[in-house]
Amino acid sequence: MESCLNLSSYKDVEDYKNDIDNAIQDILNRNERLTFASVVKNVDITPITISKYPELRMYILENIKLKKEMKVIDDKINRATSKILNSKENLTFMGLVKRCRFSLELVYKNPYIKESLLKALKENTIRS
Repeated sequence: MESCLNLSSYKDVEDYKNDIDNAIQDILNRNERLTFASVVKNVDITPITISKYPELRMYILENIKLKKEMKVIDDKINRATSKILNSKENLTFMGLVKRCRFSLELVYKNPYIKESLLKALKENTIRS
């Protein structure tokens, strides 16, 4: 009975959150499909754990949504950068914004997009 409950491996919510973050990053690095089930499987979270810490479910779902959005943005910027470089055009901030089809309002309100664009710009101007 004790082995079924696994009483010796109790974790704190923060430990689970750290494990969840690491699992999501590992799944993204392996280019696997990011789902709730795959994250739970990687972290070894049981339904009992979810019922004990209900905030973990929302944390996982919100984190998955955020990481997926970030991956889409990064992929969009990488594709736009490579298209601009292959077309022998000048790589500029506004050129990237236009090629990614981001609105200027979105770029200036979303610091992640702005930083990603600037990072891509810096990385590729150093290479040239």
